[in-house]
Amino acid sequence: MVFKNKNLEYYTEEKVLNPPLHVLEELNFIFNFLPKKKNLKLVDFGAGGGRVTIPLLKKGYQVLAVDIDKNALRRLIKTAKKIKKEKYLKIKSSLPKKEKYDVILGADVLYHIDIKKYFPYFYNHLKRRGKIIFSEPNVFNFSWIVFISLFLNWFEEKGIFQINYFYLIHQLKKSGFKKIKIFGLYFFPPMIFGKNNFLQKINLFLGNLPLLKLFAFRCVIVGEK
Repeated sequence: MVFKNKNLEYYTEEKVLNPPLHVLEELNFIFNFLPKKKNLKLVDFGAGGGRVTIPLLKKGYQVLAVDIDKNALRRLIKTAKKIKKEKYLKIKSSLPKKEKYDVILGADVLYHIDIKKYFPYFYNHLKRRGKIIFSEPNVFNFSWIVFISLFLNWFEEKGIFQINYFYLIHQLKKSGFKKIKIFGLYFFPPMIFGKNNFLQKINLFLGNLPLLKLFAFRCVIVGEK
């Protein structure tokens, strides 16, 4: 996995420790898909500075954080120490070859990698009935087209074209996944509603309606081995 971890720039340590409302809603949404059993073997793939790992540690989970960015992992260890959860954290630059896990999850990572290669890779590292759970920006939501065009580089962000309902379903099935579900998370960019819980709930509801979810702000991808 080779990409620049730009999440470090946006998800500062303060935001990782105290996520804004829309990120809390996102995290709660994806954590609801975690199996209800003890001693889960969890991987945060593309962990970066820990916007998924730190909330998992706070909930008492043991987490293997995988990322090639050594600076990001150093910052993650530092943040884990601040909440006194470092003993529950392991770090690696890649998944150990012979290990299998209950869940591989992450956020803002799939559009930086070739999912044709990585979905089979995840599948092979899952236990029977293991899951993948990822939250990613949806290319069919026009706000991402505007944002990337104005502030980022399309050459670096072109992987976002993989993140659409139809291509994701196709590649997940091709890789062997079953019980595949793609959820829509928010319809409008949630940042515009700030701390208004009522508007955020409506936005969250709209994003997962049958037709609107194709154009949701984010996709939540769930697949089972």
